[in-house]
Amino acid sequence: MASTKYGEYVKRLSFVDEGPGSFRQGTRLTADDLGMDVNLAYGTYWTAGRIGKDAQGAHVHDFDQMMLWLGTDTSDVGDLGAEVELGLGEEPEKHMITTSTAVGIPRGFPHFPANVARLDRRFILLEVSLARDCRATKLAAPEGSFENAPVAGFGAKHRGRVSHLSFTRKGAWHYGPKNPDDSGGALAFVRGQDMGFDFLMMCESLRKAPYRFGPDPDKPHVHPKPEILLFVGADADDLSQLGGEVEISLGEEMERHIISAPAAVVVPGGLWHLPLVVTKLSRPFFLIDVRPLGTEAPRPS
Repeated sequence: MASTKYGEYVKRLSFVDEGPGSFRQGTRLTADDLGMDVNLAYGTYWTAGRIGKDAQGAHVHDFDQMMLWLGTDTSDVGDLGAEVELGLGEEPEKHMITTSTAVGIPRGFPHFPANVARLDRRFILLEVSLARDCRATKLAAPEGSFENAPVAGFGAKHRGRVSHLSFTRKGAWHYGPKNPDDSGGALAFVRGQDMGFDFLMMCESLRKAPYRFGPDPDKPHVHPKPEILLFVGADADDLSQLGGEVEISLGEEMERHIISAPAAVVVPGGLWHLPLVVTKLSRPFFLIDVRPLGTEAPRPS
């Protein structure tokens, strides 16, 4: 990578076991890694119990954050395979997460504690924090027991912060007449505008190869805002494995990069990119497209 012009934008993900109470296999990309005021944490939980180091309690921070709770059954991505209790607001309200769900946390909004009440299958948690430095301010514990609080219902005060994702089967001809390819998987959108800040995330499961992205799959495009493309495995027993191979071109020269292990491709605003092709697939994996500053229509070549 070092000998290439754009290799610095391809970041291989290294996973570490952080021990009980946190990601058992996790990876982090800092603002310095990403070249923007964004931090990213991604990992899986292996056991039930309180989430966060030192059983993290209610807190606030001065930046916006998006949390994605993602199931790993790529034949039914919407099923989380677990029950997660999440505290939102000063009360806090107890929200139960049982499907793949995005939770938007605007700056200054109290949230946590969180608890995995039941774990039938390991799941993934992705946190995207829109700040260079991620510092939290602890809040005093509320009166009463969070564990014994009732689960918030349909009319809950903070229900608008929670988006239970709808994964749509992404079949052949999804992109239109120039691209009949079928990924075999499903796609869901996370829109931060619904939760109070400009943000977009697209999560797609990939189950077939070869597969090309985009309505004009052989041509590059460019957009003014940055993008982070995460290529990550769906095997929560070993997130260090991708399960396939992807080719992506970067820059006006269409410099080709081959990805065969979990990686993040950081696309700064103004950098031409694509084509993007899944060339090999031994087991399903995910593409998570993060637009931390929102999105604008791309300009094709």
